[in-house]
Amino acid sequence: MKRRDQRIKIMNCLYQYLLTEKTIEDIFDDNLDVDDKKSISFIVETTVNTIENMEELQKEIIENLTPDWQWDRLGYIERALLLMGAYEIRHTETDKPVIINEIVEISKVYCDEEASGLLNGVLDKL
Repeated sequence: MKRRDQRIKIMNCLYQYLLTEKTIEDIFDDNLDVDDKKSISFIVETTVNTIENMEELQKEIIENLTPDWQWDRLGYIERALLLMGAYEIRHTETDKPVIINEIVEISKVYCDEEASGLLNGVLDKL
């Protein structure tokens, strides 16, 4: 599975986590239909670590939102993408421009037109 497809799975897991009261195990049951152990490892590790660091990540994201945007105004997909991007930027060795590009490209498919610029701007400040 390509890394972008893995990130889409992570986005779906985080979206479901933010939106529902399901356990992480139930969320993985709903979203992990992959046989590729390397892909599953990246998806589970990134999702769990993002959730474990959510308070810290959310605080940093909020500090970097423009005055026109508030956390509560963001859709759950945008929140999920920002959290995932912030986690990867802060806690992985992947190059920041690669992470930002991936998040922006995913947002162009799953979010409205304004989201890609917002996500790009916030993640670039991290």
